[in-house]
Amino acid sequence: MHAPRLHWKRGRQEEGPGVHRTLEWIGRNDAGEAIARVVRILGPVWSGWRTYRAVALDDEAKVVELRPSRPDGADWLACVGGQVVGRAPVPLQAVRAAEAALGGD
Repeated sequence: MHAPRLHWKRGRQEEGPGVHRTLEWIGRNDAGEAIARVVRILGPVWSGWRTYRAVALDDEAKVVELRPSRPDGADWLACVGGQVVGRAPVPLQAVRAAEAALGGD
């Protein structure tokens, strides 16, 4: 069976001083429904010799983002619905994993 090709569009992006990168790609079918996502795993933050697994999202550190260790070389998750169907080191490989899972390959 042939794996369907989805129409992919950027989702969430990380922005900050000197930082601008895509954190998520959303795959839509021909009807425009979002049916798959490719998400970047944000791992711990390194500062010198220290590792921080929690990052404050506000000035008072009342809202904190937890950052688990990520699998070696697999920074991107391919998701269909709420299920992870693949992991990949680059977004395009994760996109192909999501499309293959939809096609039953």
